[in-house]
Amino acid sequence: MANLTDLKAKNIKPEDKNIPDGTVAGLRLIPGKVKGHGKWSLLFTSPETHKRRDMGLGAYPTVSITEVRKTASAARELIRNRADPIEVRNTAKASRKFDAQNLSFEQATYNAHESLNPGWSNARHRAEWLNSLKRFVFPKLGRRAVKELKARDFADALSIIWIDKPDTASRLKQRCSVVMDWCVAQEMCDGNPVGVVGKLLPKQQSKRDRVVHQPSMAWSEIPAFIDEVLHNGQANLSKLMLELLILTA
Repeated sequence: MANLTDLKAKNIKPEDKNIPDGTVAGLRLIPGKVKGHGKWSLLFTSPETHKRRDMGLGAYPTVSITEVRKTASAARELIRNRADPIEVRNTAKASRKFDAQNLSFEQATYNAHESLNPGWSNARHRAEWLNSLKRFVFPKLGRRAVKELKARDFADALSIIWIDKPDTASRLKQRCSVVMDWCVAQEMCDGNPVGVVGKLLPKQQSKRDRVVHQPSMAWSEIPAFIDEVLHNGQANLSKLMLELLILTA
């Protein structure tokens, strides 16, 4: 039987049978519900229990043929060494989860920042993103374990600047949420508590209400302003333009 190719994989239909890879024993592509989509599976006999097992290796086309063959070959190597690849994967996953559950918010922030770094082209933004959390959030939450953090904790940390510095507080809330989303993806916690923080804090003024306009000059003060400012000293383009605006507005 010919080896599986991208052309065959892209044309797999929901009603088709499973397609063997042809290069790694037991590796096959199981059709999904949409044409050109499926999931990878590795059938093998466990060297530990001597029972048949089915190991999922991700979805196609997210996981390419080249990638899945490398993963399946590594699993076959474990089997040759008398190890069950599913049990090896579960043990490694449990170990990572245990380590992750003890991670502090500060450590998680640095890890999330490192993961996001390649997507930011602005060096100043990268530095400011981290520095703002160091300044306002780490003093209260930096040493706390991620798994222990609740919405109230973030609300307390942000409450100091929530009203006085609303723009900064809103940006910090969004950055805390990014860190916690990263933690959820890493299975450090079950959910992101930052989303409901706004329910625990007073309503901020709208951006429109926060705008402070330059107060206008009283009409009675304009003649003195022209004499003392616009006609005082050497004339320049700015003074001339402002005087024209005053005289014609």
